[in-house]
Amino acid sequence: MTKARWLLPLCLALLWAPAPSVADGRAVALEVDRRMYIGISGFTAQSRIRTEGGVGSGVNTLSDGLMLRFGRTGRPARYDVEIAQTNYDEARLRLGMASLDYLIPGGDLFSGFAGLVVGYASADWNGNDPLDGGDDFGVRNESDSGPVVGARAGGLIEVTDLVQVEIGYRYLHTEISSRFRGEEKSGKVRISNIRMVHAGVNFRF
Repeated sequence: MTKARWLLPLCLALLWAPAPSVADGRAVALEVDRRMYIGISGFTAQSRIRTEGGVGSGVNTLSDGLMLRFGRTGRPARYDVEIAQTNYDEARLRLGMASLDYLIPGGDLFSGFAGLVVGYASADWNGNDPLDGGDDFGVRNESDSGPVVGARAGGLIEVTDLVQVEIGYRYLHTEISSRFRGEEKSGKVRISNIRMVHAGVNFRF
């Protein structure tokens, strides 16, 4: 994880940076006095897992997971850091992400957001053939990791001054790979992208 040492200073800088100011009369999401928030979301993630060499195939794998976030709402931007985990049949995937969004006013109750995501992902591979071909590669508990970068967009619904509902989608590009060697086959397995749809609640304080 030495490659991810730069993430913590970046996340802290984003969270505590002075928020840019805009005129009043914008959406509620831009005007609240309570700037800090914590959030919890459920999500569904899909990844394309490709194989090379003796295995030579691919699969779109799908699973649900849980995501926690801590952030700050600014004017007109917001910043947050997130941790997420999902369990594919092929591997358990963990994500640590930092995001910067531009908030798009849409009225007193609704607003949108669009932003960029950077982070790091780790995959704990299962011991069997990742594509269920029947071969045991003997790699249980082995882990591989790599950076992720992508974009996200979605909508915010103001429930109260303290509670906000969030729905969103993100696309992340990554390169997590491992080489498997078994008695009959060997090959390289690679996760190349992560697509996530999430819905949850943010609590401001």
